[in-house]
Amino acid sequence: MASPKQPRPTFFEDTANDRLTAIITALTAEVATLCDRVVTLESVLAANGVMAKDAIDSYQPTPEDMEERRQRHAAFTQRVFYVLQEEIDALSDSAKLQG
Repeated sequence: MASPKQPRPTFFEDTANDRLTAIITALTAEVATLCDRVVTLESVLAANGVMAKDAIDSYQPTPEDMEERRQRHAAFTQRVFYVLQEEIDALSDSAKLQG
């Protein structure tokens, strides 16, 4: 039988801030894990002679690569901050109705 979940620790008066802190902490752990995996992948590829150890650091993206990255970053940022954009839009709409 599963034991009941322990309540999340609270640090702030507003529980929304605690949830946001938990999300940021989880994302930070994911990013750290991804970084470790990238370094491992680079090391394995270099050890097997697939690429030089500094190949990624010395890589020069083409203008097309840079544009693709820019678009990917913009889409990622839009997904991450979607909730904030909704709030900004709602405030803007509210201000227009009041003004």
